[in-house]
Amino acid sequence: MRATATAAVAVAAAARGAQIASRPAVPRAVRAFASSSCSRDASTEAESSTTPAARPGRGASYSGESAEQAFARNLKEVQAFRRRKEQQREWARTATDRICIDHVATERSMFNGLSAGRAQLTPCAGESTPLFLPPSASPPPSRTPLQTTLSTLLASGAALGHSTTLLHPSYTPYIYGNRSGLSIIDLDQTLPILRRAAALVRDVVRADGVVLVVGTRQGLKKALDKAKERLGTNGYVAASWLPGTLTNAETFFGIKPIADNSYLPDLVIFLNPSENLGAIRECTSKNIPTVGIVDTDTDPRIVTYPIPANMESIRTSELILGTLSIAGQEGRRLRVKEQAEKSKAQNQARKRRN
Repeated sequence: MRATATAAVAVAAAARGAQIASRPAVPRAVRAFASSSCSRDASTEAESSTTPAARPGRGASYSGESAEQAFARNLKEVQAFRRRKEQQREWARTATDRICIDHVATERSMFNGLSAGRAQLTPCAGESTPLFLPPSASPPPSRTPLQTTLSTLLASGAALGHSTTLLHPSYTPYIYGNRSGLSIIDLDQTLPILRRAAALVRDVVRADGVVLVVGTRQGLKKALDKAKERLGTNGYVAASWLPGTLTNAETFFGIKPIADNSYLPDLVIFLNPSENLGAIRECTSKNIPTVGIVDTDTDPRIVTYPIPANMESIRTSELILGTLSIAGQEGRRLRVKEQAEKSKAQNQARKRRN
């Protein structure tokens, strides 16, 4: 039995050796080239890209070519394919860079054309005399309230409301629709309402009225300071509200109530009215008109002039407050101009009398 098993093993080993010896020998140059780092991956791609009948080592060849020739040919095809892909990527990067450069050059030329020869507007009383700025240093023109567009409001996120489950029934006329469970505000209605509120602020400041801006939400300090700077002596800002500020002024400020209520503001702007309901009640009791940014979960009837927009967005609040404060700045300029014309007319009339 043991002799029979040994003879069987010897026969199997001889058959295996004959099978290995019958395989074609791979030249040394091809073997060295295929062992490099780059050809290892390329050989894998070559084997995967060829058909089963054309793969080397399986008895397949084109026009009688040997296995090593087929392997070398497939390797060259894969490397050529890689070079073409790299050239395409390089061409795409070059085209993208060229487009960006052309876009920047176009924007710069448009900016220079708009700002060429532009000087600052005439300052109000007490402000420094403006200096003419050359075209290369003049800033872009500021956006007036009438130039505020739907794209500006949309970019600030003013159209995004709260969840549809929180929609107030009185807010339905200002809704455009819903998206992903959120109410979408109709900006076609927001824009004319914002312009009407800007005209109101301009007329109040033009008549030398006082505008109070209330914004108790965090992140609005910069916008409030800028609004105070634009409104000048006709504007005041409040980052917090104490109950009784208007109805109990004698206790808070130590002043006696005046018969004509001259210490009261002529208009109050609320950036987050839903969080200042007590202040709105005080304004209502003193017959003070109010302007407020109203979100979808708030009753728009709580303020006199509601502005339907996203109250949670700091960018939206800054945009709306900036529009209103610029309108107040225009009212100041109109008042100064009217006062100058009036004083000039009085001087001319006095000279005629003399």
